[in-house]
Amino acid sequence: MLITNPILPIVVILIIIAVVFAGLLIGVIRSHGSIWKKILETVITVLICICIYVINLRIMVPSNEATVTVPSLNVLFVVDSTISMWAEDYDGDESRIEGTKEACNSIMDELTGSSFALITFSDKAEVRIPLTPDRQSITDALDYMYEPSMYAAKGSNMNSPVDEMDRILQHMKAEYEDRETIVFIFSDGEETYESDKDDKSSSDEDSDEDSDEEDEDDDSSKSKYAPYSRLLGKVDGGAVIGVGSEDGTTMTDGDGNDIYDPKTDKLAVSCIGEDSLETIASKIGVEYIHMEDVDDIEDVVESIITDAKYEAALRDDVENKDDTYFYGLPVLLILFVSEILLFRK
Repeated sequence: MLITNPILPIVVILIIIAVVFAGLLIGVIRSHGSIWKKILETVITVLICICIYVINLRIMVPSNEATVTVPSLNVLFVVDSTISMWAEDYDGDESRIEGTKEACNSIMDELTGSSFALITFSDKAEVRIPLTPDRQSITDALDYMYEPSMYAAKGSNMNSPVDEMDRILQHMKAEYEDRETIVFIFSDGEETYESDKDDKSSSDEDSDEDSDEEDEDDDSSKSKYAPYSRLLGKVDGGAVIGVGSEDGTTMTDGDGNDIYDPKTDKLAVSCIGEDSLETIASKIGVEYIHMEDVDDIEDVVESIITDAKYEAALRDDVENKDDTYFYGLPVLLILFVSEILLFRK
């Protein structure tokens, strides 16, 4: 389908063409020569007018390929997929996972042209989408995330994504040396993995016996996320983004069952664990942001855009329109030259 984008309004160009045609026609009538010469001059005059009109239409041909300037970035999203991420205390009464999806899509909008990857985690981590320039695949994978059943869920292990992150970051650095690596981790920071609960229980028993050991437990808690130190130097920017509220809220699982605290037999209340998230952010060398609205991440994204390198890339997913008007310019020039030469004879 051809598209037109006139250089001058049609009415204006028709007036110009009428003036040009009248001037050239008067010249033809006044010129000396045979009838065949005058017919030829008239034909050339008509062709000149048609050529001017067609050039002014600026006919454009749609194309799905274009060379565009894009930020030279590889962006990794790491998303917590435990039950607590469906707790509804983000930006009022939205679920934390909806806030995460909104933020990821906003980041991809701002970093259009970058490549993206997605890891999700609960007690274990999974690479949902390897590195790809197709942002729609990331959006689809996020939309496909579903709330697990309490009978299948095993809790959240904040260290679980480290190995997969390390692998994919090494791949990014090895295969794309000139591209910056950006990481965004989305989580409520709650540690609910069963082994962590056992560790906490044993720590409580030990602390009852000796107060000095309690201090050691605190130090141990601070170093619990030491595995993230492996990622230091492999990340050029990004943020650890906390979703959820300090007051917290109750939860239901994917089957609509209320979640109860096994220690109190009361409805469990999920609260954001900012200490965990801040520790992880410091380990990988990025900032921590408590996101209560998607605008809260605007500054860090703007900073990434400002500092990014840019590269020219041929993309087949960009709507483009190729101009064709310049093909008519040589034809118009030849017709004008021909008309002038005929007038001079």
